[in-house]
Amino acid sequence: MKKIFVFPLVIGLLFFSHALASDKTDELFEMGLDDLLKLDVTAASKKAERINDAPGIITIISRQEIEGFAARNLGQILNRVVGAQFLSPDVFVDQSMVIRGQEMTPYNNHVLILLNGRPVRDPISGGLNATLYTSFPIDIIDHIEIIRGPGSVLYGSCAYSGIVNIKTKVRDNDGTEGKVAIGAGSYEGFGQYADGGFRQGDLSGYIGLQHFKDDGPRYSFTDYNGTYGSDEFQRESSGVVANFSYKGFTFNGLYTNIDPYSLNGGSEYWDPGYKNEQTAIFADGGYNHTFNGIFSLEANFTYNQHRWNGDEGSISGGDPTETEADSKLIEVVGKINPMDKLNILLGGGYEATDWEGDKLHDGDQNSYFLYTQVDYTFVSWLKVFGGVQYNEIENIDGKFSPRVGVISNITDNFGAKLMYSEAFRRGYPLETSFAVRVFRGNENLEPETISTYEAQLFYNTDKFQTALTYFNSKMENIITRERFSDPTLSPPFYLQYLNGGSWDFQGLEFEGKYRIIKSLFGTGSVSYQTNENDDGITDAALHPDWMVKLGLLYNTPKFSIGVFDSYFGQPEETTLVRSDSAVVNSIPDDYHLLSAKISFDIFKIFNYPNKIRPGLSIEGDNLLDEDIRYPDYPNKGVNSLIPLSAGRTWFVKLSVAF
Repeated sequence: MKKIFVFPLVIGLLFFSHALASDKTDELFEMGLDDLLKLDVTAASKKAERINDAPGIITIISRQEIEGFAARNLGQILNRVVGAQFLSPDVFVDQSMVIRGQEMTPYNNHVLILLNGRPVRDPISGGLNATLYTSFPIDIIDHIEIIRGPGSVLYGSCAYSGIVNIKTKVRDNDGTEGKVAIGAGSYEGFGQYADGGFRQGDLSGYIGLQHFKDDGPRYSFTDYNGTYGSDEFQRESSGVVANFSYKGFTFNGLYTNIDPYSLNGGSEYWDPGYKNEQTAIFADGGYNHTFNGIFSLEANFTYNQHRWNGDEGSISGGDPTETEADSKLIEVVGKINPMDKLNILLGGGYEATDWEGDKLHDGDQNSYFLYTQVDYTFVSWLKVFGGVQYNEIENIDGKFSPRVGVISNITDNFGAKLMYSEAFRRGYPLETSFAVRVFRGNENLEPETISTYEAQLFYNTDKFQTALTYFNSKMENIITRERFSDPTLSPPFYLQYLNGGSWDFQGLEFEGKYRIIKSLFGTGSVSYQTNENDDGITDAALHPDWMVKLGLLYNTPKFSIGVFDSYFGQPEETTLVRSDSAVVNSIPDDYHLLSAKISFDIFKIFNYPNKIRPGLSIEGDNLLDEDIRYPDYPNKGVNSLIPLSAGRTWFVKLSVAF
């Protein structure tokens, strides 16, 4: 069963459920295509536009999909995206969402997270994202926009391989709404959840809260020191997200924290009692004013802070370590629409970053940026666009990041996109100022760059949406870690951050969504990606070439059933690029990640009318009970390190909506 495609086995269950439901079509919940197939996107141009008109390769995850398929955190939701994979690299559990296999370090700084269009960018590494992926209150999410490919023309550093824009709920009408829930499941897990919103005239707001704690899965493996260990990787996470608006003023805020058990960060050794706590704090205040029908101006002040603490490990002597960085960003953007066919975007800003801590040499860095993007519709079926950002970082030469392309809506249903984009990712304190025995920073790091060609064909109808994309990317001046021997150290080596080398990636991505019948929705993708480094080694990034993802969601007003299966092909082994990599743990293999969720609206089942709506959901993950291992792709010290999953899990959630 493990090696075959298991998804067809569950299709019969969904159609059996359809037979049990009411025969009256007016009792069926017809998923609106405005929600599932025709949501506007804002991240590609900082304005609302149809996905077919947006200058980017974009996937949208709707609220119905978030609620209908099994997922207890943001990372598990994003794991369903075409060409993406949710990973635990190095000592960081649930740390990275890798797009197109374009990640080589344990820091997820090739993907930029946005909250309602504003950057939530970790100023320590650019990508300590575990706290966001595990602690973000997913009940407050309205939908998610995922842009695959470079986005530095508008967003600067880390918009390198992709952008994830989380759009939170907004109440449209005067009044209040909300939901509270508790849940329990595997590993003695227990969670509390709440979200709610209000609107009174021009004043509106929404807030979401989430707390979860469990004993964690038991992982068993050999560390870098050759020591075999087995322990429970306990987890505790908390998150609060809020947004408010009044006329032209907006505020978005976020606090997320994760406090998991981990290996010792810095040695990759078993270290009983060691913690790898992360906290992210984000606040953004903005003001938007439209002067006339032609010109509008938007100004934002954005604050990001990240704290990374490790403490109470017996090997490290029980001494806690604290590392902290914060950034202040001021940005102003003008939008000019002198005619229906022409849109002009002009923006710029300034960012100041400071860092300090036990793992870093204290320091600071300033930067400024200017950007523009223009699109012009020549005729109804042809639009061209182009843009560029100039970004200058203190003591580093300025960098231009351009984007140009053409979009053709050949017919009402069929069209094409052709684009060329560049992006950069600057060095962050964990790379420039690292001050740990095993890791050494490099203050002279230049930004790494990526250039990507993308071509897409898309076809949409009232019931069907599909797209086929080809991409070709070249990474240059890569910031990487090189291993140097030093017999005076334990382990007898250190890692130095350097610029160097190039990497070529290319691949195909096919994705689609289909409303099969009024109450049955299907989504799926197939992707193939390959790469070659400058030593001529194919698939040296060690991420799998093939991914196949399929989901079915059956939804009525009384209950819903969602089933999703993600297949990830076998990755290459670490010995492909490092011959002395220790083969001491289970060899990573291909795997299916099969999940299912059943949700009930309790009062509607019994036809009991009430404004208060109790609900019950039961979900299972990794239903095939797989022990999932993954290559130690950042360091290759061992063939695999922390597993991705230790087997089947269950979770039951009781909610009350009002």
